Amino acid sequence: MQLFADEYDSWYYTKKGKYISGLEKRVLLKMIQLSAISYQSSAIDIGCGTGYFTQFLGNYCRSVVGVDTSMDMIKYAMIKYKDSNIKYLIANAESLPFKERSFDISVSVTAVNFFKNPARAVSESVRISRKKIFLGVLNRWSMLSFFKKLKGIFKDTSYSDACFYSQREITNILSTVELPLPSGERVGVRGIHKQHTYFLPFPRIRLVLSGFERIIPSWIPFGGFMGIAGER
Repeated sequence: MQLFADEYDSWYYTKKGKYISGLEKRVLLKMIQLSAISYQSSAIDIGCGTGYFTQFLGNYCRSVVGVDTSMDMIKYAMIKYKDSNIKYLIANAESLPFKERSFDISVSVTAVNFFKNPARAVSESVRISRKKIFLGVLNRWSMLSFFKKLKGIFKDTSYSDACFYSQREITNILSTVELPLPSGERVGVRGIHKQHTYFLPFPRIRLVLSGFERIIPSWIPFGGFMGIAGER
């Protein structure tokens, strides 16, 4: 089921959306240390949708480009999140129209779950990055995945076309990317690290769960949202 741009974006401003996106932002900031390089870097948000996370990156980076294949999403982003340091472009994640090492940081938040060829898209995110790569992915081995799949049996949802991945699958994709150097050598992604965050699907006891979720070690590979990052 395809959501309209305003319907998609409005979810981030619901109580649940604010809570979940807040956890995702925390993982993003911690893993690529945006606070330490504030306004010194350029970034690209791949599969940016309505520009919600693009705008968030714009608070920390000198310049940001958001790309998505949906014209409706890009148009919406250009109207709602129109900051002077942010640009939006219609582009395919599997064939980005940028030269190698065009951005300091490449970021993709849950878009990998909807790419037709995730390995190609991840390779592109590495190719255009000079320093850091961050992939935010919905985890196959999580309660979130279980309940989304269960709901999908009875009702067409926005996750019906999504493919959930395990930590190992995404790590393997990222670690096997190799890009050529001018010398003829090939270089891969270094220092790959992982972090998980949990949002358990029981809204009636959210206050209890939110405290519990915060103390679950981030290295346990069963979080609904996992951040996987590396460096070139």
